[in-house]
Amino acid sequence: MAGVTASANVSVGKPNLRVSGGILRAPLGSERPTDPDGALDSAYESAGYVGEDGVTEASERSTEDIRAWGGIKVRTVQTEYGTTLTFTFIESRRALVLKSVFGESNVTIDPKGFIKVRRNETPLESAQWVVDMKDGDRGARRLDVGNGQITEVGDISYVDGEAISYEVTMSCDPDDNGDTLIEYVTDPDFQGGNDGSEGDDSGEA
Repeated sequence: MAGVTASANVSVGKPNLRVSGGILRAPLGSERPTDPDGALDSAYESAGYVGEDGVTEASERSTEDIRAWGGIKVRTVQTEYGTTLTFTFIESRRALVLKSVFGESNVTIDPKGFIKVRRNETPLESAQWVVDMKDGDRGARRLDVGNGQITEVGDISYVDGEAISYEVTMSCDPDDNGDTLIEYVTDPDFQGGNDGSEGDDSGEA
C-alpha cells in the first residue's frame, strides 16, 4: 500500500534528450506508443529543441445549464471538450519543424544546399505527436497525441541576439477511441515480477 505522501511521486517535466528535444512527430497511421519509455516506431522524427517554457497542456470543457420554469437550475450538461498543447520550436533550420509550421508541400529541400519555405493558405496537415519526458531515475512520462494539428502560429521575430522561433498551438483531435491525448507515467510503486496472478489458490500448476 502506498504511503500517505511520497516525494518519489513528485516529478518534473524534463525532456528526454536521449531520444529527442522532447517532441517527436510521425505520419498518421504510424504505430503509437503503449508505455512511458518503450522504443518508438521508427516513423517518429525529432522536432529538435523546444523553448525553455516547455509544453503547456490545456483542456477546455464547455457546459450549459438547464433551468426549469422559474429559473431553478436542474442540470448542467457538457456540450464541448477539447485539448490543446502549446510549445515553441527553436530549431528554425530543421526541415521537420518548417514543415510542421508552414505545411509539408510548402517546404522544399534544394540539392544546392538550401531550404525553400512558402507561405500561403494551405491548411496544415494532421500528424501523430509524442512528448517524451524523463525525470532522471524517478521514471518517465509520455504524452501521446494520435491526431494533432497545429492551428495557431505566433508572430515570428527576426532579432539580433535571439533565436528565431515558432510558438505554436496544437489541437489534439479525438482518435478512433475518442481520446484527444493519452498520458503514460512510470508507476513508482510497481515492483517487477508480479503479473497480477499472485495469490491464485486455484491449485493449477
